[in-house]
Amino acid sequence: MENVAQKREMKNTGKKKGLDISDLVLVAVLLAAGAVLKLVVGMMFQGGVKPNFVIASYCLAVLLIRPSNPGQGAMYGAIIGLLAAAICQIPLLCGTPFVNFVSELLGGIVIGAIAGLPTPKSFDFRPAVGTFLGTFVSGSVFSAIVVVVKSMDVMAGLIQFAPIVVVTAVINTVLVQILIIPLLRALKRQ
Repeated sequence: MENVAQKREMKNTGKKKGLDISDLVLVAVLLAAGAVLKLVVGMMFQGGVKPNFVIASYCLAVLLIRPSNPGQGAMYGAIIGLLAAAICQIPLLCGTPFVNFVSELLGGIVIGAIAGLPTPKSFDFRPAVGTFLGTFVSGSVFSAIVVVVKSMDVMAGLIQFAPIVVVTAVINTVLVQILIIPLLRALKRQ
C-alpha cells in the first residue's frame, strides 16, 4: 500500500489576515503598561501637561502589529482604541467617564489608517505623523465633548484645551518615535 501521508506546507502570502496570539499579547501588555504609567505619572504630576501613556501605548500597539492596508489598520485601531477606552474607565484614570469611548475610537482609527499605509522607501513617517494625528484627534474630540457636556463657552474651552492637546500630541509623538525602532527590532518585526 502506498504512503498517502504527504507533508503539507503552508504558504505565506505576505498579507496579514488577522491578529494572532502574539499580537493580542502585545496589545494587552502595552495597554496595561500605558494604564500603569498614566496612573503613576498622573499621581506624580498633579496639573500641567504630561504624556497620555494610554494613547501612546495604543499607537505603539497598532504600529507594531503592522496592518497590511489602511482599512485593516483602521479596523485594528478601532478595536484597540475601544479596549483602551474601556481601560480608561478605571476611576483613577479618567475624570469624565465614557467620553473616551468616542475619542479613543477615533484616535485609534486615525493611527490605524496611517499605520496601514505602504512602507516608504526612505524615512518612515508613519509613527510620528500617525501618533501626532491620533493623539490630536483623540484629544480634540475628548475636549469638544467635555466643552459641550459641561456647557462651557466654546472659546474658553478652545483656549483651555488646545494647548494641552497640541503639547500632549508632541510629547506622545516623541515618546513613540523613540520607542518604535528598538521595539520593532526586539520583536523582530522590522
